[in-house]
Order: sequence, then structure tokens, then C-alpha cells
Amino acid sequence: MKTSIIILTYNQLDVSKKCFESIEKYTNKDQIEIIVVDNGSTDGTREYLNSMESIITILNDRNMGFAKGCNQGVKVATGDNILFLNNDTIVTENWLDAMLDLLYSHEKIGMVGPVSNYVSGLQKVQVDYQTDNEINAFAINYCEKVKGKSKQVLRLVGFCLLVKRELMDILVGFDERFRLGSFEDDDICLRTVLEGYELRIALDSFVHHFGHVTFQGNTDINMNQLYFENRIRYIEKWGNKLIDTAYPKIEIIEMVPKDVGRVLEIGCLAGATGLEIKNRYNCELYGVESNSELASIAKQFYNNVDQLNTEDTNFSYSHEYFDVILLDNILQNLKEPWNYINEISKFLKPNGSIICRVPNVSHGEVLFQLLNGDWNYIHAGILNKNHLRFFTPKSIRNLFPSYTFEIVSINNENINVDKNIKLFFEEVVHLAYSFGIQLDQLTSNLEVYQMLLHVKKINN
Repeated sequence: MKTSIIILTYNQLDVSKKCFESIEKYTNKDQIEIIVVDNGSTDGTREYLNSMESIITILNDRNMGFAKGCNQGVKVATGDNILFLNNDTIVTENWLDAMLDLLYSHEKIGMVGPVSNYVSGLQKVQVDYQTDNEINAFAINYCEKVKGKSKQVLRLVGFCLLVKRELMDILVGFDERFRLGSFEDDDICLRTVLEGYELRIALDSFVHHFGHVTFQGNTDINMNQLYFENRIRYIEKWGNKLIDTAYPKIEIIEMVPKDVGRVLEIGCLAGATGLEIKNRYNCELYGVESNSELASIAKQFYNNVDQLNTEDTNFSYSHEYFDVILLDNILQNLKEPWNYINEISKFLKPNGSIICRVPNVSHGEVLFQLLNGDWNYIHAGILNKNHLRFFTPKSIRNLFPSYTFEIVSINNENINVDKNIKLFFEEVVHLAYSFGIQLDQLTSNLEVYQMLLHVKKINN
């Protein structure tokens, strides 16, 4: 079985050499072909590539971007698998074999990525090496501890991406509308999932990533501008509902009891959070989602997903069925959140948990706006135009009466307010105190943006 490794270069020869040398050292040359697409380098990279007889080269006169360059490589690739690899990487012992073993462990797996030191999302691991020479020793030790283990996800980062050729033919490559880079990997991952294939992280494959070397080393590329432009293109293609849905909410996941058996996630979106809960705790997953496209994705790995309006509690489950019910930014969108909590708690086992997140309307920026006579609804944030109910850190407790629930923990997510606004409200508190009025919570809650609550149903 042959794997075609496609690498793009655009200057940064010294970094590229480290990548090529590591492939030479840690990869079976009889099982790979290396295809390098150069996007108009002027630092000697092209001359170096031409001197490497074992490398297939495609030389572009200008920077064609990541998506276009990768697609050029795919057209000449002869491998059974395609591996897209950034040039600012150093591979390690068994890196490719571990990913191949995972890729072919199940017919539904279509795309695999490694773990790394520099990557967003669930592929990132903590490292303790200091120099390039220490990377492989770290990788051997780390990967041995997780040998044969993997994690299903909804998004893999394109710095190192192994794909079955049959899937690549279905996808017809990267979408070239994303130009120089950013969001082309999000797009191809989403299309892979929609085709019914799984994405997995090979936890026992480690690839060092320097990160953004091409962007940072070439002044003709504005990385921030490129990110925002391609984010807009992604939304134009897929809509607002499918942006950022592949990212699990780690802060919610970490509040879930480790002995959980069944989880109901209301407003589960595409299921990224639930999927990571399943990865960690091997529990049963159930969801409620109003958007049909998001629900269709979650159904691929949830035990069941009901496509219902959020207000609807007409579930097909028996009472006291779930150990945990998740409500992430749901309650503020309901007409009657108090009744809703009462209804869904019937499906919760005795001593079962509700984990929820709601915004704090007493955040300083909102209060200061109100004092100026404004209350401007927007498309996101505390004053999202879809919000029907508003809560403070004090009033949120009223949703969970003490005769039914015990509050296990409250974690606050803070966003700083302007220092002058903060000083103003501190003066208001002092002034109120001189009139015998206690407003201590005004300043203590001033920078609380959202509240995460874990409450437990009392076994009456």
C-alpha cells in the first residue's frame, strides 16, 4: 500500500529541510511517494527540490494557496492514500504506520490526523521537550502510553491529514474558494462527515508542528485578514448554523460526572460536545436539535437525536432515564424556563445532574449601556436578539428551587469591562452604602459574562 505525501513550500527552506529529513529518517521509503508543490519560493527552495531525485515537484510561478496547491498534488498522486503535510513539521517514529493502522481499522473511517504540540482543538497535547533533538524521544514515550487508542472528532487540522484515496475522489479535493489558507480544512472535514465517514485522531501518532511559519515568514500574507475573509466565505457556503459547530465545549464536558451512563443534550448542534463526552466516558448519548442539517450529523454517533423545537418536552423516553441533561445557552431562549426545568427534570434520575450555561445580564457593559438609555439587541452576546429571558448570578438560582435541586457548583466565565466603567460602578456602590443600601453584588458580578451551573436533583 502506497501513501502519497503532499507538501507545499513557499520559502522557509531551513524549516522544510527539517521536515524532509525527518520523513527520510522515520518513514518506510518503499511505501510512500513525496510530492512537493512549490508556490513561487525565491530563497533557494526550488533549487533544493530540483536536486532531490526522490521527490516529485510541481513548481508554480506564484503563490497559488494551500487548497489549490494540494489539489495540484492530488492530480499527480498515485498512492492508495493521500497525506497532506505542512512543511513546518517534524515527523517521528511510527507516525505514519499508527495513522494507517487507524485509517483501515474500520471502513467508516475516512480521515485521520495525529496529535501535536501546536494545533487547535483536541489534537493538542502538552510536551516537555526543549529542542528538536528531543522530539522523537518524547514521541516514543508518549505514544507508547496510548498505543492503539484513538478519538472520534468532527474536525481535524490540515497540518497533517491522512485521507483514503476513495474518499478524496468523492470530495474532489479542497475547495479553492478559500484561497491562500484557513477554513479549507474545516470545509473538507465537514464534507467528509456529511458523506458519512468518521474523522479520528490517532493518539499514538505524534508530529511536531512549528506553526504558521509560512504565514509569518512571508510578509505578503496577512494572516488575520485571511482568516476573517475565509471565515466569511465559509459562512456564505454553509450558513451561520455550521460555523464553529465542530468545536466541543470543554468547559461543559469537564463538569460532567465521570460515572455518567446516559446523557441528554438539548440543543446538541452537530454533536461535538456530546462526542467528546462519549470519548471520555463511553456513555450513551441522546440529543434534541431543531436544525435538520445539524441533527443529521449528530445522528451518526448519538444513540438517538430527536428533531424538536427547543421548547418541546414531549420526549419518547421514560421518566428518570438520564444521568445528565445538558442545557448550553438554552434557557434564555425559552418563554417559560421555570416550567421547562420542571418538565425535563422528570426525565432525570434521582441524584441526576443538570449542567447549564446562561449569560449574565448584569455584566458591566450591559448595565452601562442601560444607564445611557440604550438596550440594543444584536446577533450575538448577552443581548442576542433571540434571548427572551435574562438572568443574573443571583436570579439564576430561582430556576432551581432548593426543595428539588442542590447546587453543586457555579463557574463564572468573565470578560473584562473598561476600567473607567469599573471605577464608575465602584463609586456607585460606595455612594449607595452611604445611604444604607447594599449593592455589593453590582461590582462582584460586573465582569461575569456567563454562568455555568451544575445542579443535582434531590432524591425525595
